[in-house]
Amino acid sequence: MVRRPPTINGTVKTVNNEAAVRAMPGVLDVVTIDTGVAVVAETFGQALDGKEALDVTWGPGTVDALSDQDVRAKLKAATPSLDALGLLVKKVEGEFDFAFASHAPLETNSAVADVRADRAEVWSGLKSPIVAQAAIAKAVGLPVTKVTVHVVQAGGSFGRRLFYDAALEAAVVSKRSGRPVRLMWSRIDDMRHGRMRPATHHRIRATYAAGQVLSFQHRVAAVETDFRHGLGDALTAAAASLPTGIGNATFAQTLFLTTVKSPYHFGLTTQTLTEVPIRMHTGSWRSVYSANTRGAEEIVVDELAARLGKDPVAFRREFLRTARQRAVLDKVAEEGEWGRDLPDGWAQGVGFHDEYKSCTACLVEIDATDPKKSRVTKAVIAADVGRVVNPRGLEAQLLGGLTDAISTTLRAGLHIDKGLPLEGSYSQFHYARQKDSPKDVRIHIIEGADEPGGAGELGVPAAVGAVANAYARATGTKPRSFPVTFDVDFTPFPR
Repeated sequence: MVRRPPTINGTVKTVNNEAAVRAMPGVLDVVTIDTGVAVVAETFGQALDGKEALDVTWGPGTVDALSDQDVRAKLKAATPSLDALGLLVKKVEGEFDFAFASHAPLETNSAVADVRADRAEVWSGLKSPIVAQAAIAKAVGLPVTKVTVHVVQAGGSFGRRLFYDAALEAAVVSKRSGRPVRLMWSRIDDMRHGRMRPATHHRIRATYAAGQVLSFQHRVAAVETDFRHGLGDALTAAAASLPTGIGNATFAQTLFLTTVKSPYHFGLTTQTLTEVPIRMHTGSWRSVYSANTRGAEEIVVDELAARLGKDPVAFRREFLRTARQRAVLDKVAEEGEWGRDLPDGWAQGVGFHDEYKSCTACLVEIDATDPKKSRVTKAVIAADVGRVVNPRGLEAQLLGGLTDAISTTLRAGLHIDKGLPLEGSYSQFHYARQKDSPKDVRIHIIEGADEPGGAGELGVPAAVGAVANAYARATGTKPRSFPVTFDVDFTPFPR
């Protein structure tokens, strides 16, 4: 196991009690690596004990001075101003913040490595094994042809295993220790030093007149997403030559402009991304830019409908671009009994999203009689993804997207405090449990005639909008910061 620094990207200055740790039961070696100090022992428990016993003097990391409020201020300052177009006409506008979010895979990072003088062999759950192989070869000083990487079956990580840090660490420790090793990250390691969805700030304005939407402007500022994980040799080479930041600005803009599109006829529509190069452990998180960006837009769509005195479903139906999109929206409105009477403190919400040659709508009901403990009680989802290859797999993807949306909209996020997330376990990172999940979920697949579209990331944005809109209607508020309930209601683990 690796003792990791008290701040992101912190460095090792000195190990003050190395001899004492080496003398502990079962301890075989103590190895300093780029990411901390590794303790090699005969058993997992002995490695854990040795790691906990280490006394290390740490050097600074890259964000030691930053906490949540500092990151938000940087993002807000970097968000471009909205055009003057909206100054002289009627408008609906808002600014939104989304917190960092952990991937929180059930299986933490792990790897087995056996590095010898003339060859290396590594086993790990990897999504970019070719890039991992090259990085490991470079780190241990071997030709790529002498490094064998075994991709083992692993659970869902929704972007986390695009990075191969565990395999790389294991290989370096194996080489320096001269023996095969099995490395495992603790849950605290994964929450605090793993990858996270970047925090974002959004500035949106819609203008309207005579019942028509004239323009829709969306300016996004995000902590830079690290894409250095296997998007091809050409991208890697291009990124290495960029002078500032993580080195993926061009790709980030391309991905943003390719995936983030409005499904509505809203006149002059512009959506732009500004990435802020804060050196944190970021990475792609399910739905990448769309979850926050389109989720925030769906909130504004509801507020725009209210300003124009129109029902949210009818308003969307009026402005959606295609009959296919309207059919999906109609399906959730019909099956979800849109507009039915609910008790005080309860409400329905709806959201829509179109991406990857697919489209989906989500309708939820929420119990927010206690706004701090709001709970989605029912969800109806409809989707048209073209020709369906695996119906049950499609349903699972949409259900997973719904659960991600419920979690990050209502309670799940990471608090950054002086350069490190406070969260260190599932008891602190409030991803939805069974008690937070709707008992009644109905998924309707509209079989399309087109070639198969995408589904793995499709379900999150519409559900974010639906949950946020339901919460707004149930509480009579206009939520602007997500998750809406984001208290430090736990005692953080020691750094």
